[in-house]
Amino acid sequence: MRRCAAHRTLPLTTILLLLPLAQPAALAQGAPPKAPEAAPPSAQEPGPDEAVLSLEGCLKSALENNLNIAVHRYDPLKSGTQVTLQQALFDPLLTGSAASSQDQQTRHQQNFNPLTLQDEEFTFPQTSKLHTYAVGFLDPLLTGGNYRVDLAASDDVFVGTALDTSTFTTFPFQSTQYQATWKVSFTQPLWRNFGTNINRWLIVTARNSLGISASQFRQTVIDTLSTAEKAYWDLNFTLMDLKTKRGSLKLAEDFLAQNRIKVRVGTLAPIEITQAEAGVADREQAVIIAESAVRAAEDALRQIMNVPGDSPMWSQSIRPLDAPPLVEVTPDLGEAVTAADTNRPDLEQARLGLKSRETELAYRKNQRRWGLDFQGNYGRSGVSGILTDTGYPGSVHNLRDDYQESWSAMLTLGIPIGNRQAVANYTNAEYALAQARYDMQRLEQAALLDVRGAVRAVQTNLKRVKAAQVNSRLQREKLDAEQKKFENGMSTSFQVLTFQSDLATAETGENQAMVDYNKSLADLERAKGTLLKTRNIVVPGETGGADGAAEGPSAALRGLWSHAPAPQRGEAFAADRLSEPEPVTLPTRFVFQGRRLVPADGLADAQAPGSR
Repeated sequence: MRRCAAHRTLPLTTILLLLPLAQPAALAQGAPPKAPEAAPPSAQEPGPDEAVLSLEGCLKSALENNLNIAVHRYDPLKSGTQVTLQQALFDPLLTGSAASSQDQQTRHQQNFNPLTLQDEEFTFPQTSKLHTYAVGFLDPLLTGGNYRVDLAASDDVFVGTALDTSTFTTFPFQSTQYQATWKVSFTQPLWRNFGTNINRWLIVTARNSLGISASQFRQTVIDTLSTAEKAYWDLNFTLMDLKTKRGSLKLAEDFLAQNRIKVRVGTLAPIEITQAEAGVADREQAVIIAESAVRAAEDALRQIMNVPGDSPMWSQSIRPLDAPPLVEVTPDLGEAVTAADTNRPDLEQARLGLKSRETELAYRKNQRRWGLDFQGNYGRSGVSGILTDTGYPGSVHNLRDDYQESWSAMLTLGIPIGNRQAVANYTNAEYALAQARYDMQRLEQAALLDVRGAVRAVQTNLKRVKAAQVNSRLQREKLDAEQKKFENGMSTSFQVLTFQSDLATAETGENQAMVDYNKSLADLERAKGTLLKTRNIVVPGETGGADGAAEGPSAALRGLWSHAPAPQRGEAFAADRLSEPEPVTLPTRFVFQGRRLVPADGLADAQAPGSR
């Protein structure tokens, strides 16, 4: 009996001695930690291998350095030159000319000389010199015609030899004639090619093309901004998920330590250690995968920001300064659709393209008409110097007092037989206009669906966040209850490990829902075309939307972008943000440095004396 009692007492004594060692693990397992908060580790000082990045800094870097923006920035600049080329067709033309010519000849003539009673041969050398000067001014008109003013002056000098019949000797003589002329010409189509709208169609089309290029550039900036913000939130999620996975691993390790103590004291079967070790191994694998996901998210963000290859950020881990906030937004579908109709770049491009097609159709319709042109001329000329050598002043004076007047008027009718080219061009323009109208309807429908989907995503993800928060709390309470049951011998290691996995899954789902909600907010602004406005990224002088398309492109070419945190989402940014955001200037020219495309201005600054 004593031996049996001693055997029963030894385990109890051992348990009492080891109980203080097992108590911390039991407490840790009995009270699972809260879900990792979606907050940045801003309270800690960044290490030497960490690069702290705010959302504002991420967006600013993407706007300044993204190569896609740098490439497409030249499209509006090139389109702007096409507008100038079409306007140059109506530039006035000033012409001037000066010419000089000379004609020399010798005439031989035999005459009977009564003084010598013989035939004599006389030589008469002659020289004619002509100098002409002309100035003209031609001005094309938007009505399709043009007027021309020509001023001309000439002097004709004749030097020759004449025969004096009284003495039968030759003597030299010279005569000079001065002439001044002015003439005005006017040409105007009266049917085909008549009208300002008809003759400006290439200018209108070029301006619309410029608006389309500027809108496409704005779309590139919006897409880049949206991609950068989503990549920033994705990096936030991978870091939060890594923290969740590490917390789950810590729970499994504590549970394994607790089970080993219980097996050592004989209150738990050894198989329970195997189950706990399997749980630890499974969670270690999850941590490895989460760490790899963090590295991949960092590289994706570096690519969007176009981090230079020699930047230390490639060897540093990126630590987001801003966490995904929970700012409840209730989007109004009607307001969102109206905003999208006004601000979406693709709809703006379609409207401008439709206007170009309508303008071309009007021009092609005009080209089917007959040609009927009017041409009129009026001019005067004054001559002096034949008998009285008064020079050019005399000829100019005679333009008023003793002038020669001339005028003409002419109508020209052209009737194309068949006119198949004009008819074919008109038919093709009709087809293109009909196609553009259907394309406009297609884009409007796609925009409506895009906005509806974005609104629905915001509403859904907000509900997901609230449901995920409740799920995380309940999973935490469930694990706490299961741990207590395990301590009382009413549960198994399998159940506890399963509930730990459920908690980790719930926390991951909560983090994912929070990130997806913020990404859906950015996607909603992208779908409405207001992402630049809501993020306070402004192109000076651009009003945005279809109404500002005419004035916007010229401002868009300047490329000055000022960036500041959005005031309506103040909770989304850290409190220690810079109060005075610096402007972001998009470079206007790029050059190759080795194999890298770098801003030309920045390269010049870097090569300047004293630059670092």
